[in-house]
Order: sequence, then structure tokens, then C-alpha cells
Amino acid sequence: MEIMIVRTRVLAEAPGRVWIAVGGTLGLATEPRLRQELRACDDGQRTEFFLDLTELRYKDELSDDTLRGLFALDHDVRFHLIGAPAEIRRRVAGDPRFTSHHGVESAWAVWT
Repeated sequence: MEIMIVRTRVLAEAPGRVWIAVGGTLGLATEPRLRQELRACDDGQRTEFFLDLTELRYKDELSDDTLRGLFALDHDVRFHLIGAPAEIRRRVAGDPRFTSHHGVESAWAVWT
């Protein structure tokens, strides 16, 4: 039996946005925890979440609805996915709420 964990760290905060590093394994067992962490960072006034996913492994066991539910907050929020696994990028492609960044540099350019 594989033990899966997901961990988050808030790296930066500014009015209307937050930068969070996410590591570990995203799967059925850890998706609720990550969803809880994202909601805890959502103060209702944030418009952008920068998620550094370079240290995240993705277990291909989440349905599209579950993955979309992970990012469903109570208001309009844009997500900047940094170094996201290909499967996550593929599943959110075409959704205007998401911008994929291959590296920190392009995301940082948007942040600043």
C-alpha cells in the first residue's frame, strides 16, 4: 500500500493573490486535503492563485469533475499553474481560468 501525502506552503501574498508551492502526490486520497488548503487561502478577495506544482506527482485516478472541483472556489479566480504535470495541463486546457507556465520565470513576470 502506497502512502500518499500532499503538502502546501504559502510562498508569497499580495493584495488579491497568493503564491503556493504544492508537493507530494495528488490522487483520490489527497485531493480533499489540497482542496481544503486552497479554500483556506481563499479570503474571498483573491483573484489569482499562483500554484507551483513542479514537485507534484499526479496519479491518474481523478475524474475530470473531481479535478475541476479542486479548483472550484466561490468566486471568479484565475489559476497560474507552474510546472504542472502534463495530465493536469491537458485536463484544464481551454478553460480561461487557467494559465500554464512551464517555469517560475514566466509566472513571476506576471506576478510582478
